[in-house]
Amino acid sequence: MNTLRWLAVGAVVCLLGGSVRAEEKPDYAKLIVGKWEVAKADEGTVPKGTVIEFTKDGKVKLTGKKDGEDFMFEATYKMDGNKFTVTSKQDDKERTQTITIKKISDTELTTENAEGKTVELKKK
Repeated sequence: MNTLRWLAVGAVVCLLGGSVRAEEKPDYAKLIVGKWEVAKADEGTVPKGTVIEFTKDGKVKLTGKKDGEDFMFEATYKMDGNKFTVTSKQDDKERTQTITIKKISDTELTTENAEGKTVELKKK
């Protein structure tokens, strides 16, 4: 009887330990690296279909079409927990924007900018 109790306690501990691990925060810096395609985006953000590539060395490249014209944009990014800061230069002016990652997995990424606008991406 004691053996059965200890087995039951061991099983509960294992189950609880597994659920704690499942709630660990994802490695945002590792998961964000790669090519992502915009599946859905709020107005005033990036056009649907835009491809955003994050590299391991902190560079980000956007390519797509807006108003029927191709565009390409390069910048750098820096991770800080579930946020990343994008820094770019336009007309000799440095522009910085902080984006919050709301959801990330191996295949999906949802972000939100400071204005509360969201972008949903799928891994290519």
